[in-house]
Amino acid sequence: MFFKKPSPPAPSPLTQGFDAQRERSVIAEMLLKRSAKLILGRSELEIIRGVCQAIVDVSSHIRLAWTWFGPTDTHTIRPQVFAGPAAAYAESLNIERNLLTRIGPAFTTLDGKSAGPFTVSQFSPFGPWRDAARHHDIHHVLALPIASTFNGYSGIFVLYADRDGYFDEVGVSLFAGLAELFGSLMTVAAERQELQRAAYHDALTGLLNRHAVDLIDRRVYRASLFEPVSSILLMDLDRFKSINDRFGHDAGDKALQAVARVLTDTLRRGDEIIRWGGEEFLVCLPQTALPDALKVAEKLRRAVESITDPEQLTVSIGACEISALQHLPQAVARADEALFQAKSGGRNQVCVLH
Repeated sequence: MFFKKPSPPAPSPLTQGFDAQRERSVIAEMLLKRSAKLILGRSELEIIRGVCQAIVDVSSHIRLAWTWFGPTDTHTIRPQVFAGPAAAYAESLNIERNLLTRIGPAFTTLDGKSAGPFTVSQFSPFGPWRDAARHHDIHHVLALPIASTFNGYSGIFVLYADRDGYFDEVGVSLFAGLAELFGSLMTVAAERQELQRAAYHDALTGLLNRHAVDLIDRRVYRASLFEPVSSILLMDLDRFKSINDRFGHDAGDKALQAVARVLTDTLRRGDEIIRWGGEEFLVCLPQTALPDALKVAEKLRRAVESITDPEQLTVSIGACEISALQHLPQAVARADEALFQAKSGGRNQVCVLH
């Protein structure tokens, strides 16, 4: 963002005595020697952090190396992994996409275009960033794309050196190879994260599914250590089978999605919703005593009642309190009894097990 791409540098007194070939060889040899230690038993981010640290350890000229990886259409880039004497500079970076920054190296690289090497120029219009870079003895910058086969994701790998023309002399091929490695690593990490998300989320509604019960149970249990009372609500849409029978399963799916949206919009931050089965939903209300839980339940009942496509929906709700250090499965059994009372008593109501 604060860089001006120079013409190929001519030899100058600054470059005299600098052996670019040796510099490149030293970095490559170090990466080869440390490869097993960098990779063995580490996560993808730990490997990338280790590589960045190794580069700045072996080169006295590279002041900083950092990476970012995420959705390509992001509006903000902040270094996620970084290492080097100029780490404070990385910590200060918060690059928002706008008319100026979209032509700078960060977003230019993220869009898959070449963006480097660059010289930190006194003629740059990005004065504050230029001055901050100079303050950290940054003179030359290389920004490389991190390509990914994971749909909609990409990243950038940025290196900063204290010598004008450093990356022109040393070359970019070694660092470009590392960017390709980072792309493979982060693709694996993103795919694994997506698989984990799929394992715990319902494909139709996007809500948590029953496989997430253990995760929620641990959260509720931890919450009980500070506030001994939490509550749950077990909800069942009334006469939902007739909607599928009369309007078709596509209409039923859309109705379930609408219910998921209104529940999510109505609940508070920190509350959890699980699609418990077919047309059943489990709501966990950490640190919420039963009287307040009943108020939440009534809000949810009215919210569901506002759905009129393909026809007006109603819901029956069973509520119960989770006492201190009680686990979720036992509480769900009690809420199910309360739900049965709500169904037996005429539906479209909230009942609590006394």
